[in-house]
Amino acid sequence: MSAEPVPREESPGWYLYGVVAAGAAVDGADGVVVVEEGPVAGVTSRVPLDEFDASVLPERLGDAAWLEQKIRAHEQVLEGVLTSASVVPCRFCTVYRSEAELRRFLSERSDDLAAALSRVDGRVELGVKAFIDRDRFAGGGAVRNETIRELAEHASRAEGGRAYLEMRRLEQLVTEELMRFKDEVAAHLHERLTEAAEDGVQLHLQRPEVTGRDEEMLFNGAYLVADRPRFEHQLEALAEEYREFGVELELTGPWPPYSFVPVELGAA
Repeated sequence: MSAEPVPREESPGWYLYGVVAAGAAVDGADGVVVVEEGPVAGVTSRVPLDEFDASVLPERLGDAAWLEQKIRAHEQVLEGVLTSASVVPCRFCTVYRSEAELRRFLSERSDDLAAALSRVDGRVELGVKAFIDRDRFAGGGAVRNETIRELAEHASRAEGGRAYLEMRRLEQLVTEELMRFKDEVAAHLHERLTEAAEDGVQLHLQRPEVTGRDEEMLFNGAYLVADRPRFEHQLEALAEEYREFGVELELTGPWPPYSFVPVELGAA
C-alpha cells in the first residue's frame, strides 16, 4: 500500500519583499504589512503557502502568466517603497512559513541588514545599457582605422570578382575593429560612470530577444547613485562622445538596489 501524500499547508505565509529601517515611512500597496524587529522592518504581505510550496513552485515558475503577475506585483511593491524609504530588496519568492520565522530572520541578520541599509541609504540603482549600430559604425568609427579606410576606397573602385573579395575582406576587418572597439568602450564607459556614482558593476550582456532592439548590446552596467543630476550629466557627455561611432546609451531606473545588496540577505 502506498503512503498517503503529505498535504501542503494552506495557512497564510509571509512574503518578504524587502527590508527597511524600523520606523521608516513606507508607501506600500494594499495588503502590505510592515513587521518591525529591532532596528529593521520587513515589508511583507500574507500569501497562501500552498501557492509557494517547494513541491509546486517549479511548475508555477514555468507558468508564464503566473510568473509575470507575481514579478510585477513584487516590483510594484518595492518601487512603491522606494519612493519614500531606502530598501534592501529581497529575492523574488522569498516566503516564510510563520511570523516567528520571519522575525527570526530579521533578528538574526539585523546587523547585516542594517549595514546594507546604511550603504544604500539615500541612493538608488540606475542601469546603463549601450547599443551599437554596425552600419553606422562601419561608416563612421571604423573608417578612422587607416587600413579599413584604404581598403574601403579600393573596394569602391574595384570591379567583378576583385570587388567581391575586397568587400569580404573589408567586412572581416570591420568585424575585428568592432570587437576591439566594444571592449575599449565598455571599459571606458564603466570607468567614467563609476566616477559619478558610489559604486558600479558590469552585468551580463543581453541578447536582442531580451532587449527588444535590433542593435547589438555592447555594455550593460548598474550603478549605485546618490547624485542623480551629476550621474546623468556624465552619461550625456559620454553619449555625445560616442554618437558618431553608432553608439546609443540608454538609462533605466531608478530601481531597488539589487546589484549592491548581498544575495544571502534575501534567503528564506
